[in-house]
Amino acid sequence: MNAAPDPAEIVAPSDPALYARKRVMGPSVWVWLFLCLLCAVLGAGVAWFGPTLFPAKSTPTAPISAAPSPKPIAERLAPVPAPTVETSVAAPVAPAADVERLDGRVTALETTQKSVADAAAAALAVSTMAEAANSSRPFSEELAGLQRVLPGSPSLRALEPLARLGAPTRAGLAVQFGNLAGRAASAARNPGADADLFARIRYALSSIVSIRHVGSIKGSTPDAILARAQVLLDEGDIEGAVAALEALPDPAREVLAPWFAAANRRVEIDRHVASVRADALAALARITQAAP
Repeated sequence: MNAAPDPAEIVAPSDPALYARKRVMGPSVWVWLFLCLLCAVLGAGVAWFGPTLFPAKSTPTAPISAAPSPKPIAERLAPVPAPTVETSVAAPVAPAADVERLDGRVTALETTQKSVADAAAAALAVSTMAEAANSSRPFSEELAGLQRVLPGSPSLRALEPLARLGAPTRAGLAVQFGNLAGRAASAARNPGADADLFARIRYALSSIVSIRHVGSIKGSTPDAILARAQVLLDEGDIEGAVAALEALPDPAREVLAPWFAAANRRVEIDRHVASVRADALAALARITQAAP
């Protein structure tokens, strides 16, 4: 192993030459100084001769317009004029006309539909009243219901007294006439108070047992007249039967007086009901054809 150095040997040298200072500015420092000086000279040359060697391109500049002079205060405070009628109203004229035309069409359709509904309701009420009038019972309720739909009909006003009583059907009148015809034939043979005894005895016997010739409908005898009236009644022709019975003598007509009253009511009822029905159907057809 090497021995540790002796402390006496670690002593600074005493020769001053050993402590001579090294040079601070070597050759490299002078090179850098020269380069810096050269850059400064080049920069000064570019700054001095650059504008003449490299002229700058001129860029066009926009002309500066003079600022507009402010308006007078009176003009700036003047009210803005309102838009004319032509610009504010003339534009919506066409749409307004279309809307008005459409409203008119809708109103017409609603009115037509209401008229058709009213006419149909009236026709239905007439049918109900006619069915009740064809029976032998009174029909005041059905007539009142129809008057609410057709208040101004003169035929309905004429039916008011007839509806309170009603009238026998046409078939019922034919049966009633058959029951009264024998008595009417006997009454037609009454010789009167001035007849002789034999004529009065024959009339008394005929009133007990009614004898009537029903086979012959020709001639002007009471039996022929009654026979013709019976045939007409069986066919439903009450008007013709009443007209034919006008030729009977007064005693026979007195026997048939209640029947005449009932037959005339039936004729009047049927006539007025037919008139009301025709008017209602005509109104319904007219309104239906006029509907768009």
